[in-house]
Amino acid sequence: MPKKNSKSRNSSARETFLNAESAKTALLATRLQPTSEQIIDWLRSPQIKQWLIKLPMGIPNNLKIEALLALSSATVGTPDQDCRVVIGGNSAIGVNVLHWQLWASYKLPYAHAIKAPDCPYTLKKHLSGETNKPVLGFGQG
Repeated sequence: MPKKNSKSRNSSARETFLNAESAKTALLATRLQPTSEQIIDWLRSPQIKQWLIKLPMGIPNNLKIEALLALSSATVGTPDQDCRVVIGGNSAIGVNVLHWQLWASYKLPYAHAIKAPDCPYTLKKHLSGETNKPVLGFGQG
């Protein structure tokens, strides 16, 4: 049985790592640099609230909105780091600042599965004025 060349395996892994790093570097270079007002306006927009309220997280809507307000404060405080707020121990919402996208994570009622949908209404869409389209819930669209 022929021996596999470890040098080719190492160079392949190194190549994959370098490609991933260059893609990340390119994404960082073109990443949005929003102001505090733009972040707050986006996170408190009706489209974000609508998406969050429609999620079956097993949490009252007023707590979801309260968590969203806390998340907007945390995101404005550290706009170059991902932020998240844990709600009730089994759920969380957060912002991926590389893509400026809101996400949620929660355990489905009566199931062992965890859902982690991303909100389709990103900061980029908000800044470009795409506010007239309805925001769909998870798994739709």
